[in-house]
Amino acid sequence: MRLLLAHLVQNKNGQFARTDEVIESEAILIGRGTDCKLHLPDPRVGLHHATIQKSATDRFTIEAPNGVMMVDGRAERASLLMPGQKIQLGPYTFGVLPAPDNIDVALTIELTEPLADRTGAMAIAQKRARGGLGATWLSKRTLSWLFAAVVGVCFLVWPVYHAIKRDHYQHSHAGPLKKSITPDGAWDPGPLDSGHASFGRNCATCHQVPFVQVSNDACENCHQTVGWHFPHTTDAAKELHRAVFSADGSEGRCAACHRDHKGVNALKRQDLPLCTDCHRDLKTRHPEVGIPNITDLKSDHPPFKLSMLVPGKTGRDAVLRISQRDKAGLIEKSNLKFPHDVHLSPAKAGGVRSPNGRRAMECKNCHVPDETGTRFKPTTMKEHCQECHSLEFEPQASQRQVPHGRVDDVIATVNEFYAQAALLGKPIDQSDHQTQGLARAGARPPGHPAKNIAWVNQKAEAIVTEMMEKRTCFSCHEISRDMTTAGATWKIAPIAVTQHWLPKSRFPHNRHDTFECKKCHDVGKSKDSADIAIPDLNNCKSCHSGNDVEKDKAPGTCETCHGFHVGGARAGKPVALPKVPVAASDKIKSAVGLAEK
Repeated sequence: MRLLLAHLVQNKNGQFARTDEVIESEAILIGRGTDCKLHLPDPRVGLHHATIQKSATDRFTIEAPNGVMMVDGRAERASLLMPGQKIQLGPYTFGVLPAPDNIDVALTIELTEPLADRTGAMAIAQKRARGGLGATWLSKRTLSWLFAAVVGVCFLVWPVYHAIKRDHYQHSHAGPLKKSITPDGAWDPGPLDSGHASFGRNCATCHQVPFVQVSNDACENCHQTVGWHFPHTTDAAKELHRAVFSADGSEGRCAACHRDHKGVNALKRQDLPLCTDCHRDLKTRHPEVGIPNITDLKSDHPPFKLSMLVPGKTGRDAVLRISQRDKAGLIEKSNLKFPHDVHLSPAKAGGVRSPNGRRAMECKNCHVPDETGTRFKPTTMKEHCQECHSLEFEPQASQRQVPHGRVDDVIATVNEFYAQAALLGKPIDQSDHQTQGLARAGARPPGHPAKNIAWVNQKAEAIVTEMMEKRTCFSCHEISRDMTTAGATWKIAPIAVTQHWLPKSRFPHNRHDTFECKKCHDVGKSKDSADIAIPDLNNCKSCHSGNDVEKDKAPGTCETCHGFHVGGARAGKPVALPKVPVAASDKIKSAVGLAEK
């Protein structure tokens, strides 16, 4: 409804001045209350005196259910608004006019009975009455200064004194007061993050110097394992960090991004501009980094780069970064033999052989989640393989097994076993090796010492040769015979099993356990351990949207997979690099240096 209201004011000469006002509302409330659309500031008008609204017959009415209303000299509770009517509401007179175009109701309003003119006695009483605080000692100015002083003492002087004399204050007010609200708590701008709630009453934990902003040292005292955005391993990296994170004047302060007192979960920034403000134009602003511009998972995210361990290498040379775009280079050279198709043979196909008969294996038999549920524990021979792949070498005579480790230890264990058998004259069941010209089944070793030594050497070499070149070790490892030394010995190719293919990202497997493993890792037909089954970017896009929300898809912003800080809990887990061996001369120098100190 659109109401045209014409205010009529009469001057001393009897001339009228008109001011028009348009009020728009479904129902127009008239009264002294501040919530009224048509406000009449007079004590003779009710708070909600009358209401103008549209009736069910599309006509406009005025109702005064709780007040007095005179319509053309008659007391009414409700009336239709008709042109020419005169309506009296307290001291105000309304006139109904024909409504012009685009206007539903047109009214004039005039104050016809001013308060001072009703009776002379009332005017005289108002002049004699002493009203307002200005006529007393409780003037506005006096009260203002009084309350300003109270506020200054309670919220400035006392908190400042407490902040400066904190130690003295705490020692002199021991007891329950330590757990109460401290004076400088009045400056608290809001609730702390849940991680800081345990020391929230002790402001000095973070605000170590009064009236000085929180320093990085205060943050790093607790967050010692949180690294920078990228490693500061070189002077160029340090200079780049200063150029990127000090350009806004924050000088690389932690508190520039992590602003506390903003709520329970507001300390960690997870908004999209945290990443895209820099990475959308990183190739132009910092071309030396060599990272492409990235703004959205769906539009311009490059293919994943896999980090593979290189056998025999140490330090940073042990990691090879291969883009999934390079199909020819996606081969894992782990030096292990592991056919997934054999181990994942389904039950209907007979499964795989085990000491307890044939059984169907699942991915979870070998890939066990770690304590956090995000990644998997390393697969080991003892915990995952040895149950089926036994290291026994004389199962008919003993349950003794060779150690899973160095070749020299394997040879020493076998030699020790047969030497002990020769000394004790213990019969050895050699039914499986009669074709090699060894002792007959159940026969005792020769009694002569020289013959015993030859017998031990012959037996040990035959067993180790068979383990290294025909069964047991040969089943899983790449083994070659070492011809550079006297006697039979072998070399086992160094193992490099990659555990963290995408170390710079975060993938919580426990949040994806509603899916079958083969949805992302289809290895049921893989016959070679060199096959890589890490899902590519398109696989992720099938379930995750980009920056924009999509139906039936989970969010896929930068923060979904990447953390800001290197080494932080949300930034993934770095690759465990093989350590560089220390030379004997270096060990001697180190020991001498310690002795000198």
